[in-house]
Amino acid sequence: MGTRDLNRVFESLQGDSALLRAGPGFPIVAITPQLRSMAADPGNTLGRPYFELFPDSAQAPGSVATLNASFERVIRTRSTDRHTQRLDIVDPSTGHFVERHWSSVNSPILDDAGEVEYILHQVQVAATGRGHESMAFLDARRAEQDRDRVAAQSEHQRRIYETALNNTPDFVYIFGTDLRAIYANDSLRKVWGVEDVRGKVWMELGYEQWHADMHDRELAQVIATKAPIRGEIPFTGTNGRRIYDYIFAPVLDGAGNVVAVAGTTRDVTDRQAAEQIVREHADRLAEADRAKNEFLATLSHELRNPLAPLRNGIQILRHTTSADSPHAQIHEVLERQVDHLVRLVDDLMDVSRITHGNVSLQSEPVELRTVVENAVEAVRPEIDAGHHRLSIELPDASLVLHGDRVRLSQILTNLLNNAAKYSEPGSAIVLRGLVEDGSLSLSVSDHGMGMEPSEIPHLFEMFTRGGRATSSHHEGLGIGLALSRRLAALHGGSLDGTSGGPGKGSIFTLRLPLSGDADASPTGAGRRDVVVNLGLRLLLADDDTDAGDSLAEVLRLSGAEVHVVDNGGDALNQFESIDPDVVILDIGMPRMTGYDVARALRARGVEVPLIALTGWGQPADRERAFAAGFDHHLVKPIAISVLVSLLASLEASTKRVLPGRMRGL
Repeated sequence: MGTRDLNRVFESLQGDSALLRAGPGFPIVAITPQLRSMAADPGNTLGRPYFELFPDSAQAPGSVATLNASFERVIRTRSTDRHTQRLDIVDPSTGHFVERHWSSVNSPILDDAGEVEYILHQVQVAATGRGHESMAFLDARRAEQDRDRVAAQSEHQRRIYETALNNTPDFVYIFGTDLRAIYANDSLRKVWGVEDVRGKVWMELGYEQWHADMHDRELAQVIATKAPIRGEIPFTGTNGRRIYDYIFAPVLDGAGNVVAVAGTTRDVTDRQAAEQIVREHADRLAEADRAKNEFLATLSHELRNPLAPLRNGIQILRHTTSADSPHAQIHEVLERQVDHLVRLVDDLMDVSRITHGNVSLQSEPVELRTVVENAVEAVRPEIDAGHHRLSIELPDASLVLHGDRVRLSQILTNLLNNAAKYSEPGSAIVLRGLVEDGSLSLSVSDHGMGMEPSEIPHLFEMFTRGGRATSSHHEGLGIGLALSRRLAALHGGSLDGTSGGPGKGSIFTLRLPLSGDADASPTGAGRRDVVVNLGLRLLLADDDTDAGDSLAEVLRLSGAEVHVVDNGGDALNQFESIDPDVVILDIGMPRMTGYDVARALRARGVEVPLIALTGWGQPADRERAFAAGFDHHLVKPIAISVLVSLLASLEASTKRVLPGRMRGL
């Protein structure tokens, strides 16, 4: 068989393989289309040294030497050599190397004297570690010839093809145009349980009637159309029941006529089982994610319930305390801390919202010193517990930022808290502010445990604390710095860190743009709420007595007449006698939920505004509330100013107001 016929065989093979002459440079005698397509010069491969077409890359030096050593071992030992390595390939479109990993089988082909004359080089290629499935190597030569003519070929050529076909895990076979078998490789004959397949039909090889008829139709289709077909089928052989993926391809003579059909079959049972495991794992992950979201929503609801009476109680204290009272400052502190808790619960509602940077800001002009004071106040317990010395160095001039007061304080709180956590007791911590080129630079420096510079980028990844996590007494989920950096970016700024190394402390620097509006009035936590005199009669239903009674008292301080019940049934039964202007309903009440009450009132034709005030704050909860008949959906703990403003707008929207209260909407 000449070189031309040899290349015709390799052209019909699946997979990545080449026949190399055992000599200097290992020139290519024949190569499959798949492997040729990955060569540096795919248009000119035959006769060229293998490593001219698959050279070393700068990213993986020594790869050629490793593969060359495998070829030399084949020549030296006259036996097959298997190994795995990285050998990058050149992308013809760009001229750049692309990372590839190879698993190769290099088999010797001996001459009559017993010396290695050729090396059959078979590879599986994976892109950056992800493996392709192994491909079959097909003897597509002269499939119309029967075994006698094949046996008449030279012993030299027979060894080439037998080595190629019997060293693949795939099944390789040839059927004639009479739909009878001509050839099958060793691995397939073992599955069929026969020694000689010549002249046999599918039924004689162990196939059921339906299976044999199907393959006969497919062979006839390939012969008629000269086009390959592919399928997947179960088969029970000596290996038990397995799933096989197969391809039937036409073998053409020089005139283009089909003279045989060559087939390759791959056992995909294990692959399908692995895919099923992956699908099941994905289903479990989805279920875990659903359970996590449900847990977070429930936990958030449970946390919101106690926060609601806390916020209401603070509002009552502020209403009943004069601005110059020494208690007023304590009330402001309590309010700020409740605000922080509320925002943290908001984050807990949807961790994915934080992960994807979908955190909304409530931006307003805010004075720098207000932000710093709030942050220092929040971290003061940690500073005092560690007996740290905190120094604050800020510009003398008043600086106004445009941003979210709570979120900006949260960033500084995280930085100060970390400095206190990872510093020895009694250490110095410095918060320094500088104005540079129209922006503000706020740095927090400490003399604590520091870190390797390589650790710093990972500190800004979610749920990561780097090497500092080895200190077991330092608690935390590892989200503070990640969230802080994203909050800084949302403000148009940045957050970065540096360290001189372990034991040399750290510096974290927040950079923010300064507000360009010199006339903006900065806000602060110490501002007093505007008092609104409501003339409404309200029906309030909440099974949490603390939440209901405290909210009712706050609304009474705003002028409203409030009737409180602790269950949905009483709210529905007493509606007519109370004749409210607005109904405020908790959702999660026992026996009769807020949804049930809303639907029942709407069914009666009641048109007064219905407000849902609930700890359930997911988008789906809002949609369900509106579908039940609510006009508004508010999440606990609601800012009293927001609720009072809503009620005032509802009161103002009616034109039928009787003395002291609103009769209808």
